[in-house]
This record gives sequence, structure tokens and C-alpha cells, in this order.
Amino acid sequence: MGTNGSQNEISDEMGTNGSQILPTTERQVRPLTKLEPSQQQEVWRQAVEKAGGKVPPARIVKDVVQRIMERTKVPNTYQIGEICQIITKNNPELRGKGGCWGIVSQV
Repeated sequence: MGTNGSQNEISDEMGTNGSQILPTTERQVRPLTKLEPSQQQEVWRQAVEKAGGKVPPARIVKDVVQRIMERTKVPNTYQIGEICQIITKNNPELRGKGGCWGIVSQV
């Protein structure tokens, strides 16, 4: 009886031990959404490594993501007195002010 693929082919694709460590909860994946797909894979690999080759808890994934984001942080290009549009992304203090214009008073 034939098969479409052998187990050896599957094992080679998945890794040396024939298994692939994947997230088990949404909380583990949530921090990865802030990154590019290529970065997501690298962060997951580092998190699994940090967890000793097991499925990492969400806090480890979050820590690794934060380290990556700090390394790639874009410098603040705004200058005092510059006019800019307010973006309320993840800032509850700015609710209702999204799209408004303001003058930069502090950097």
C-alpha cells in the first residue's frame, strides 16, 4: 500500500527530532503581531531556546519581543514647535483626540 509521503520526509521538514514546537495559546502569539514575519520566526526560536526547548510561556515571548523592539526603535524625529497630527494608538489618555492637530511642546 503506497502513501503520498514518507515519515522521513516529514521529519526532515520539521526538525531533527521530528517535532516542531508551536504556540499553544493566543497569549503566546499576541506579542509577535507587532513584528515583521521574519522577526516573528526569530523571536519564537529565541523564546523556545530560553524556555529550554519547550513551549515558552507568554511572558518569555513578550520579553524577547520587547528586546527586539528596543533594538530597532526609530528615533523621535519631532521638534518642539512642530505641528503634527495626533495618533491615539494604544494611548488611553488621547481617546477622542485622534486625528486632531497639535503643536509639539515637549519631546
